[in-house]
Amino acid sequence: MKIEQLFACHHTSEERKVPLATLSFQGYALYWWTSLVMERMIHRDLLVKYWNDLKSALRKRHIPSYYEIELMDKLQRL
Repeated sequence: MKIEQLFACHHTSEERKVPLATLSFQGYALYWWTSLVMERMIHRDLLVKYWNDLKSALRKRHIPSYYEIELMDKLQRL
């Protein structure tokens, strides 16, 4: 991912990765992020603090469950 290259280039600390990444969200992504934060606050769940947790949440929301299976099928056909 391009953002991970930027993090590496600028030696971004783990604490700053989520705020920096979400700063560039626009449109539906910003709406989704705001809703996620509010929902976690309401339910008193832990907020997303780490980059890997944000990537997991993004994948869960925006990548269909069958996509990983399709990628594995393509890999096996190579």
